[in-house]
Amino acid sequence: MTSLSGHAGAHAVAVAQRYGVTTMFTLSGGHVFPLYDGAVKADPPVRLVDVRHEQTAGFAAEGIARLTRTPGLAVVTAGPGVTNSVSAVTGAWFNGAPVVVLGGRAPDYLWGKGALQELDHVPLLAPVTKRAWTEHTVAGVAGSVDEAFRLALTPHRGPVFCDFPLEAIFGAETVDLPPDAGRIPAAAPPEADDVAAVATLLRAARRPVLVLGSDVWLGGAETAARECAEALSLPVITNGQARGVLPRGHSLLVTRARSLALAEADLVIVVGVPLDFRLKYGSFGPKDGSAKVVHVADSPAGVAAHAPLAASAAGDLTAFFTAITDAWGTQLAGDPDWLPRLQATARASAEADAPLLASDADPIHPMRVYGELLKLLADDAVVIGDGGDFVSFAGRLVEPAQPGRWLDPGPYGCLGTGLGYAIAGRLAHPSAQIALMLGDGAAGLSLMDVDTLVRHNLPVVMIVGNNSAWALEKEPMRAIYGYDVAADLRPNTRYDEVVRALGGAGELVTKPEQLAPALDRAFASSSPYLINVITDVSAAYPRTTTGV
Repeated sequence: MTSLSGHAGAHAVAVAQRYGVTTMFTLSGGHVFPLYDGAVKADPPVRLVDVRHEQTAGFAAEGIARLTRTPGLAVVTAGPGVTNSVSAVTGAWFNGAPVVVLGGRAPDYLWGKGALQELDHVPLLAPVTKRAWTEHTVAGVAGSVDEAFRLALTPHRGPVFCDFPLEAIFGAETVDLPPDAGRIPAAAPPEADDVAAVATLLRAARRPVLVLGSDVWLGGAETAARECAEALSLPVITNGQARGVLPRGHSLLVTRARSLALAEADLVIVVGVPLDFRLKYGSFGPKDGSAKVVHVADSPAGVAAHAPLAASAAGDLTAFFTAITDAWGTQLAGDPDWLPRLQATARASAEADAPLLASDADPIHPMRVYGELLKLLADDAVVIGDGGDFVSFAGRLVEPAQPGRWLDPGPYGCLGTGLGYAIAGRLAHPSAQIALMLGDGAAGLSLMDVDTLVRHNLPVVMIVGNNSAWALEKEPMRAIYGYDVAADLRPNTRYDEVVRALGGAGELVTKPEQLAPALDRAFASSSPYLINVITDVSAAYPRTTTGV
């Protein structure tokens, strides 16, 4: 049995390190000083990354969790420190990201008397966490932190919150390290009968489609998923962090033919993503006969209850794919024209983009930005989307070569994630290209944290599509009412100058021919670098949800 000495903050850090935590994201607050002291004096020390808004601490912790599949840790002070983090915690909840948020809390001995930042945080966090509670004793801190990490990492993964009154976290005594700290119980495999039911549906299908979502990556099932698709010759649509499970150019990857695939399939197997608005709430197939739907989740609670399912399974996703491959390990005998039709549609969709990717339009068409960027991205690049209109193009055009290299806000759709995700990207992949695609609206929610990038020597490339509007709201409001309000931003704002003022570098781009040289300079820079591209607000393109 290992004993932990010193104050409870040191106990908490020691437990976090057992779960692979190497970085603590925070914004300075006196209620959590012992956690900082524990991080600095740990052996080895835990890196402290202090940010300019607690939402960035939460988004950075979520980014680490989603990129590395190890838990992210955010530490926030009492009162506004906690409330400022709520949107980030909610995003992690929707994305199934294993994040632990440890909070400060006003002292118990003064509770009810109006102490500084006295607020019961737990009811605020309970609806958007797997568990939220207060640990009131010094002796209980290590055990509570262990429980928080264990819960966050157990499928279905998600955020956990625990806060500590001052006398608990500042208190000191010797306690025992929880005996199983750092050990996560193995996920149970799906029921054999459930797998057999899915295999039976596959045998009978003529036009099957496999949809892969983020939990395939987060659950470490990407290799098994690819091997299953290849063994059965299944057309695949990827979503969220499953992008790259089949790399761009793979013959089975038909995400660009998504509409046709989901409209004409007779069997849709959805694995690792909810049947939400991104997937038509689970309603697929032709109008004269809906497709049979299979939903597979990493835990029973994740299986859709709102959609009629032909079959379902819950459990370890690697085990599911392996079992399906073993049960039906040869190419399916479906419609021989199905995959070629989808492949042809995907090629035609990509070919139709070519003129806009090379457009010389002035103002710059957003597609031209991506046309230049795609030429420069390495296979291990991390691409981050934070925005609406401008980032919707990324959702259609950016197809990673590797899984786990794409981040966006996910189904909660909270803007302002970008700088936190970029911090996480650089820490998780020190030598990779980190490209943050920002709408100008989203930039206003987090750009001050360029200061964090500069102070902590975290160079990333930021590209702002500056169309001076909340474009995803402007166009629909005009369509509904014939006019728009509250949808315009100041024209041609110099976001690049903001970044330079904060110690980074950047430039303004107003002509298409300036894009390629600007990108070269940005990726060669050793500083955070922002390219401020003045784009055409009227540029229209069919919107998709493939990037969400």
